[in-house]
Amino acid sequence: MTEAVSAPVAAPRPAFGIGPDGTYTLFGQVLAFILGLITTFVFLPLVVVAALLYARAETVFAENPSQARALVIWSWLSITVPVIVAGAVAGVLGATMG
Repeated sequence: MTEAVSAPVAAPRPAFGIGPDGTYTLFGQVLAFILGLITTFVFLPLVVVAALLYARAETVFAENPSQARALVIWSWLSITVPVIVAGAVAGVLGATMG
């Protein structure tokens, strides 16, 4: 009787700024704070969305790391996109105004 040997399954890679235990790394904390602060001035509702997404990711991490990773990615997008858009708008306005 032979037993089938399965290949080891790799753990899913955590999202940007998140450690293997599902919590923010120091770099992730600092970057999230800075981007969140800027997003607060640009578009406040997305800061709330980002916080809710990350809070949900923390509760899901133990059961479903891939879903938690997706939630964290959406959280990062919620605080990064408004900063990029505001920078682009400021650049365009600066170029056209003077």
